[in-house]
Amino acid sequence: MAKILSFLFILFTLNNVFGQSQRLKGKIIADSLEGFAINIVNYTKKIGATNDQNGYFEIPSEANDSIIFSSVQYKVVSVIVSENDLDNGNFRIQLYPVIQKLDQVNISTINLSGNIDKDTRDIKVQPHLDTRVLGLPVRNIKQPTIEERRIYTASSGPIDLLLNSLNGKLKKLKKLKELADLESLIEKGETAFNQTFFTDDLGLPENLISDFVNYCSEDQYFENLLKNTKRLSLLEFFQEKAKLYKDYKEID
Repeated sequence: MAKILSFLFILFTLNNVFGQSQRLKGKIIADSLEGFAINIVNYTKKIGATNDQNGYFEIPSEANDSIIFSSVQYKVVSVIVSENDLDNGNFRIQLYPVIQKLDQVNISTINLSGNIDKDTRDIKVQPHLDTRVLGLPVRNIKQPTIEERRIYTASSGPIDLLLNSLNGKLKKLKKLKELADLESLIEKGETAFNQTFFTDDLGLPENLISDFVNYCSEDQYFENLLKNTKRLSLLEFFQEKAKLYKDYKEID
């Protein structure tokens, strides 16, 4: 009997220890907060949360945890949780808007008369200078796509990387990049040969050309052929794939 009581006491103690979950509960104070979601991250525990439309929030936390509040329109604020902040709902955090100060813009130093012919003769246009004009070496560096720039921006700093990983934005941007890459690959495949090649030589209906190229894109060898512009090999590749595709689609 004593062993059973000891066992039950241990279970009760463990339940109290592990069952308790402390939380930081409070309200965000800011101008024009309604409609905006603030990213709230427990940097210590790598847990994220957000506020409701009235600014109230709660997030699992313990004393000495580091909590970060961030948003595009407000300055980033970091706080260290104390024992007094936990589980009472009285915590308040003030956020201040980010002020974008623009450089002074000098629109023009030219006095315009309103006569277009005269004004265009009076305006002196400076020659465009680039590396080619200056005789400097030209670096043919591939410019990043819009999707690649968005991924870089979303992961450019440790806080951005953490926030966008937790809220799923980074995963979504990578998925959009995959779709954009596939769309670009299909477009290159369609324009590699004239439309008559697909309809007359391969015997494919015009409305299924894009679907056929999409079918070809599932083969990793296809992308290699396009990148290295191996037209003869690409032609043979299309011919072989067309046979399989027409069997799959039951096209005579």
